[in-house]
Amino acid sequence: MAQPAIRPIQCSTGPFWAYELSNAMDALADAGFQEIEVMVTRDPVTQKPDIPLKLAQERGLRIASVHAPFLVITKTVWGLDPIGKIKRCADYCREVGADSMIVHPPYLWERAFADWCTNQAEAFTAETGVKVAVETMYPKWVAGRKVRAYRWLEAQALVDSCHHVALDTSHLTVSRQDILKAYKVLAPKLEHIHLSDNAGDGRDGHLELEQGVLPIERFLEDLRRSNYAGAISLEVSVRRYIERPKELVQMLTRSREYVEQRLTKSAKVPKGLPRK
Repeated sequence: MAQPAIRPIQCSTGPFWAYELSNAMDALADAGFQEIEVMVTRDPVTQKPDIPLKLAQERGLRIASVHAPFLVITKTVWGLDPIGKIKRCADYCREVGADSMIVHPPYLWERAFADWCTNQAEAFTAETGVKVAVETMYPKWVAGRKVRAYRWLEAQALVDSCHHVALDTSHLTVSRQDILKAYKVLAPKLEHIHLSDNAGDGRDGHLELEQGVLPIERFLEDLRRSNYAGAISLEVSVRRYIERPKELVQMLTRSREYVEQRLTKSAKVPKGLPRK
């Protein structure tokens, strides 16, 4: 029996913060991606849907998901109200044809936002058609002690509190959680995965696949065996390739093929990616 076609692997524009958005999309198209995740940043080009949509369409790319401006460095983009950001991002998603957005969990003091995630997000998705996936985040570690800024840092707390969730492999590692165990906990509400490796050094490195310590191959096998049907978006650092565009495309192509092969049961799976 033929293996069902897998959902196209996405790639996030988030790590391309040092690139023009058009150049980032050129690289993603050249690497064979069909779908992408656009991150709204401080770059005005990303903040309105018309230009990203035009750039994507010109390259045969579909914007399948949008990362709303919830990073510390994008704190003031679209205002300071997290619920207002979500409503604006839903309009953005509908303009570009995306069916989901990724947001960060509430800070400890954001009670209204926390209540919205728990009690109102489901109705919002039903009304707008846009899923709001709350992402796994991590604490700061000071002298070995956990210092929290966000709510719901543990996988079980996140899945208990939110209608849809997003799993970030690098974030979980900084949070000192096992990605395989976290997947099993989050799976019932998991809509989106940010996939990268991590060095296990306490930093949110977003390394290329198989360049760190994470069991990425086993993780992808678990996704395949459990028939995971949500989105998978590569979110790997591209800083080292700023002056090496050909090598950037090669790396992105290898990474995409690596994931696709491991999610396709009938494929001949080569042994890993070359280490650098």
